[in-house]
Amino acid sequence: MITSAPLLLVITLFFLVPIVGMAIVAFTVEGPDGTDGFGLDHFTGLSSRSRAIVNSLLVSFVGSTIAAVVGALAAFCIAQLRHRWLDSVVAVFSSVLANDGGAPLAFAFIVTLGNTGFVFEALGLGAIGFSLYSWQGLVVMYQYFLIPTMIMVTLPTFVGLRREWSEANTALGGGRLTYWLRVGLPIARPALLSGWVLLFGAAFATYASAAVLIGSGAFPLIPLTIASELRSGASSAGEGAAMALGLTMVFVAIIVLLVFNRLQRRAARWIR
Repeated sequence: MITSAPLLLVITLFFLVPIVGMAIVAFTVEGPDGTDGFGLDHFTGLSSRSRAIVNSLLVSFVGSTIAAVVGALAAFCIAQLRHRWLDSVVAVFSSVLANDGGAPLAFAFIVTLGNTGFVFEALGLGAIGFSLYSWQGLVVMYQYFLIPTMIMVTLPTFVGLRREWSEANTALGGGRLTYWLRVGLPIARPALLSGWVLLFGAAFATYASAAVLIGSGAFPLIPLTIASELRSGASSAGEGAAMALGLTMVFVAIIVLLVFNRLQRRAARWIR
C-alpha cells in the first residue's frame, strides 16, 4: 500500500479531483429563485451543440478506420520479414510518431498541404477540390499519428503468428485463405479491434492540432467547442456546457480504455 501511495496521489490529484470538479459544475444549475441546485439543464442543452458531436464522431470514425486498415497492413508486411532488429526499430519509431502531435504537427501540414504548400502545388490537389482546412484535411493530418499507433498495437500480434500454425494448416489440406479465415484473423481480431478502438479515442480527443489547423468556428469539434465555451465565460453559461461536454468525453475515454484493455488481454494470450 505504501509503495502505491505516489500513484494513488497522482490519480487523485490529476484525475479524480478534476472529474469531480467537472461533475459539480456540470450538474449545478440556477433555479428560478436564483439559487444553485442539481439539474440536467447543461446536458439537455447539448442538443444545440449536436453539430460538434456529429463532427467529432465523423472525423474519429473515418480517420480511425483508414488508419486501422493502413496500419494493420503495414504491420503485417513488416512482420513477414521476420527480422527482430527491424521490429525493434519500427516499434520505437512508431512510438515516437504516435506521440508527436500538437501545434508543430499542424504547422508542418500547413506548410506541405496547405493552400500554398509545396506538396499541395506539386500534386495539383487544388484541381480535385482538396482542402486541408476541412474535415477531410483533419482526417489526413490525423493519419500521421494514428497509423504509427496502429502499427505499434498490432505488430506484436502479427509477429506472434507462428509458422507451425501455417504448416499445420497446409498439412491438413488448407490453403492460404483457409489459414487466414480460420487461424490468422481469429487470432489477430482482438488486436485489430483494440487498435481501432484506441485510434477512435485518440482522434476523438485531439485538440491542439485541430485548433491550429481549422480554429474553433469553421468546423466545430467537441474539444474545440469546450475551449470556446470556456472562453465565453459564465455570462452565457458556457462553463457549465463545457463541463457537460467534458464529462461526455471522459465517459467516452473510460469506455475506450475498458474495451481496449479487454481486447488486449485476449490478444496477449497468443503472443506469450
